[in-house]
Amino acid sequence: MVNKSRGRPSTPSDSRDRILQAARQRFTADGYTGTSLRAIARDADVDHALVSYYFGGKEGLFRAVTELVFTPAQIFDAITARTPPDRFAATLLHTALTAWDRPDYQAGLGRLITDALTTPAAQRALREYLENEMIGRLAHLLGGTRAHQRAAAVASLISGLYFTRYILKLEPTASMTAEELTQQLAPTLQTLLHRHP
Repeated sequence: MVNKSRGRPSTPSDSRDRILQAARQRFTADGYTGTSLRAIARDADVDHALVSYYFGGKEGLFRAVTELVFTPAQIFDAITARTPPDRFAATLLHTALTAWDRPDYQAGLGRLITDALTTPAAQRALREYLENEMIGRLAHLLGGTRAHQRAAAVASLISGLYFTRYILKLEPTASMTAEELTQQLAPTLQTLLHRHP
């Protein structure tokens, strides 16, 4: 029996699993942008509020579907909430590298990247997620007429660092510490951000 009551389910059910399955299918078919929580709830045959109860929103549902410990957007939000502008570039780089170096996070992100490289639908979902949740967030933070271009340039630098260090394992980047890479790349990122100390 499907529990369609609003909010927290009163008895254990397979609702969460059905929501995840419906979300995987929707992200694959419609991409990140084209997927709505209402469509997922309809596909899973649950109340819309139950999706929000379990996952908080589409970004949280994407994290669950991709099995990431936390998403890039969560990292970004944590940094922007507590970092002064003159430390933003260095903090962003160091935090990203520290997260990527965690085996659990690296495994989840590696699966996501591999899927995106081999499956067009997965590539679309990841691209739209990054455009909406990462580049969009950064552009909003930067402001101004060229904010979106600057945000895209930042994304190119950071994604290039990920591929160089973790996918290609290109030396010496692959063997450098997070502190060494941050020291090398933070000035360039600071310039892209136009957030000069």
